[in-house]
Amino acid sequence: MAGVLPTQSHQQLSSPSPLRELLYLAAPTVAQMASYTLMQFIDTWILAKSGTVTAPTAAANSGMLAFSAISLGMGVMFVVNALVSQSFGRKTFGECGRFLWQGIWFAIGFSLLLIPVSEIGPALFRWMGHAADLIEPESVYLRIVLDAAFLKLAATAIEQFLLGINRPFAVAVATVTGVTVNAVAAWMIVLGHGGLGPHGVAGAAIAQNIGVGTELFCITAAALLPSIRKSFNALDWALRPREMLTLLKMGIPSGVQIVAEVLAWSAFTLWVMAGFGTTAMAANVFVFRYMSVSFMPAYGISVAVTALVGRCIGQGRPDLASARANLGFKVTCIYMLSCGLLLFLFRRQLIGLFTTDAKVLEIGQKLLIFAAVYQLFDAMYIIYNGALRGAGDTLVPAIATGVLCWSITVLGARWVADHFPARGPIGPWLAASGYGLIIGTFIVVRFARGKWKNMPDQYSTNP
Repeated sequence: MAGVLPTQSHQQLSSPSPLRELLYLAAPTVAQMASYTLMQFIDTWILAKSGTVTAPTAAANSGMLAFSAISLGMGVMFVVNALVSQSFGRKTFGECGRFLWQGIWFAIGFSLLLIPVSEIGPALFRWMGHAADLIEPESVYLRIVLDAAFLKLAATAIEQFLLGINRPFAVAVATVTGVTVNAVAAWMIVLGHGGLGPHGVAGAAIAQNIGVGTELFCITAAALLPSIRKSFNALDWALRPREMLTLLKMGIPSGVQIVAEVLAWSAFTLWVMAGFGTTAMAANVFVFRYMSVSFMPAYGISVAVTALVGRCIGQGRPDLASARANLGFKVTCIYMLSCGLLLFLFRRQLIGLFTTDAKVLEIGQKLLIFAAVYQLFDAMYIIYNGALRGAGDTLVPAIATGVLCWSITVLGARWVADHFPARGPIGPWLAASGYGLIIGTFIVVRFARGKWKNMPDQYSTNP
């Protein structure tokens, strides 16, 4: 019967240990957030075995641009988590399935809009000044990934729904399965094992789609289990204007915030760093692969914080919401500072996993120092931004992120590159590090001021 609270969920809600509750929810979300990054990391590493930096650089550049295009939809999908969590906390379980399906309907429409975007790839890469041998593989990878964007968007919507109703284990199983299938597929398709001819960059894109498709299949099967289907109204597939409007009111600012930042970092890599040549771009790409491995698990903890804050808000306990956010920051801070230490101490070995090119090694080691310092500011931004999203405070953080990221990380970094070229790739990274300090501090201060405590009521779908 819809609306009946399963025993497992009740036990987790009443858990006597806040840390255990956070880790119970965070571990699978870390796997979920890390899955897409791990797929790209694996594909880049396998492509690097070709002996040149062209193939992995092309795939990484296109992967970043593809994620920029998808990220607006991803931001809306993350708000499915907040809305489902708030409904779960209020014990209005029938709303959970309705918000899930609004997310799926949005994923369908948004993914259709992305298909023609892939066709502008060649012109865009030429405009950014990429070398001729990069443009063709970049365009191929972009087209293959964007044409299958629905797979990732739908999988994310269902995963956020399951996290909101306290079913994180299913998310963990689906993501681990997807990453494993991607690794096997990349080994076979990219390198030509198992009787298949090598397909290079195109094979990496195909392998990623296979992995994401597997993840979607597994997570859909979990959402259709009878206990979930009945208790949380998971087959209420109707397009509902009120719930859709609620999703869009919270989700569009969240999506704009994510796309503004992801697209800005893409412009930093594809436009600002392109001025220093393919060697510098390759070094920057390899550094970003390690940064992704560090900050995507942090985003996973942030998603867990979003769910917990939304759940506490639904229960009318903003004090608990604040405590859960602060706990999430402490855990993330320990993790990211540890990552920063590893990036600094083993910078030569880490870049050496991708290349033996002396110039790439030299530049990459320097940039990893900046990546190490960036970790603390990233932890501040990621966790407290997730907490604000759980409470429904998405508009102001979106505006601040978009303005600061583009003015400092893109335009400011480009200005430094043009006026102080002798500094090389280090110059733009000084500007990017300044952005991290400013936006991290801004988000922490906004959360501490507490205006978010009075915001959730405007997103209620109750009459």
